[in-house]
Amino acid sequence: MSTAFNFKLATEIEYGIGVSGRIGSITAERGAKKVFIICDRGVRIAGLLEPIQQSINEAGIETEVFDEIEQSSSIKAVDKGADIVRAKGYDTIVAIGGGSALDSGKAVGVVASGGGACRDYAGSNKVKVPPVPVIAMPTTAGTSADLTDVAVIADREKHARLGLRSPLIVPAMAVVDPLLTASMPAHVTASTGMDALSHAIESYTNTVSGELTDSLSLQAIKLIGDNLRSAAANGDNIEARERMTMACVLIGMTYRNTRLGVLHAITGPFCGYYDIPHGVANAILLPHVMRFNALGNLEKFVRITEALGVQKKGMSRRDAAFRSADLVQEFLGDLGLPESFRDMKLDTSLLPRIASEALKSGNISVNPRKVTDEDILSICEKALGE
Repeated sequence: MSTAFNFKLATEIEYGIGVSGRIGSITAERGAKKVFIICDRGVRIAGLLEPIQQSINEAGIETEVFDEIEQSSSIKAVDKGADIVRAKGYDTIVAIGGGSALDSGKAVGVVASGGGACRDYAGSNKVKVPPVPVIAMPTTAGTSADLTDVAVIADREKHARLGLRSPLIVPAMAVVDPLLTASMPAHVTASTGMDALSHAIESYTNTVSGELTDSLSLQAIKLIGDNLRSAAANGDNIEARERMTMACVLIGMTYRNTRLGVLHAITGPFCGYYDIPHGVANAILLPHVMRFNALGNLEKFVRITEALGVQKKGMSRRDAAFRSADLVQEFLGDLGLPESFRDMKLDTSLLPRIASEALKSGNISVNPRKVTDEDILSICEKALGE
C-alpha cells in the first residue's frame, strides 16, 4: 500500500556546472528590468560578483549591488536593503552567497513588498503580500537557503535570531552552480558542510518526515559522508564540490517538506547570545544531540551509520545507532573544526536562558525524543567539553 503525502517545491531549479554564466538570459527570460544584487563583501573579493553582474547588464538589465551582508545576516541590513528596493523600484532580487546572503535576499524581498520592518515578520505566516521575486545563487554547500521557506536573520540588539517562515518566502528560482563553491576556503567548506549534515540528519529523524523525504535525506547524508572530507582537503576537487552541492539540493527539497529538531532549536538562541558561526555551533553540538535522540528512533540512526559507510554487522541495534554519533564526531577532527566549546570562553550563566528559549521553537515538537530544559542544558554542558 502506498503512503499518502504532500510534497512542496515552489522554487524552479537551474542546476549544473557553469550554469551561473547564464544568469543574464535567465533574468531576462523572467522579465526582469531592474535587478538588486545582494551579496557579502567576500563574494566580491572572491571575484564571483563581477561576471554575474556583467552577464545581467549585457542582457540589458539595470543592476545595483548591495554588499553590506555580514557573516550573520542582520535586521539592519535587511531594512536598509528593503528601503532601497522600494525607493528605486527594483523588480527582481539576485542573492549571491551563503545562507546569510540568501536569507537576507529573501527577507529584503518580503519587507520591500509588504512594508514595515524585518521584525514585523518574525514568526510563521506573517507574510501576506507576495515578496519581490528572488533568484538565489548559493556559493556554499551548506544551508540550502535557496530552496527553503524560512529566512533566519540576526537581531543583535535582542541577542536573537529571527525566523521568518512562510510559503511565500521561498525563492522564485535557484541557480545552483557547483563552480561557485570552489572559492570557499577549507574552514568554510568544513563548517558549511557540517551544517548541511545537521540539516540532513534532523530532516531525516524528525517525526514529520516521510518515505519520500527520508530517501532524499539518506542520499544527502551518504553524499556528504563520501565527499565532505575531500572537498575540504582539496578545494579544486570539482567532483567532490559537485556532490556536496547536489547533497544540499536534496536537503533543501526535504527540509522544505519536514522540519528540523532540537539541535536547531538550541542553535537559534545559542548563536544569538554567543558570537559563533551557525555551522560551527551545529557541528559541535550535533554528535551530542544525536546521542540524546538515538533512543527516540534507533532504526533511523542505524541507517545513518550505514549511510556514513559502516555496516552494523556484529553490532547490536543500539550500538549501531549510537555509532552514528561517533562517526559524526570523527568529522570534526578530520576537518579541523573545534570538537567542543571549551576554548571559546562562553558565559555559561546564559545557558538556562538559551534552554528556555529553545523550548519555544517549533522544532521541539517534532524532535524524535521528548525534550526538557534539563535535557538541553545537559546537551550544552557536554558540548562545553569540561
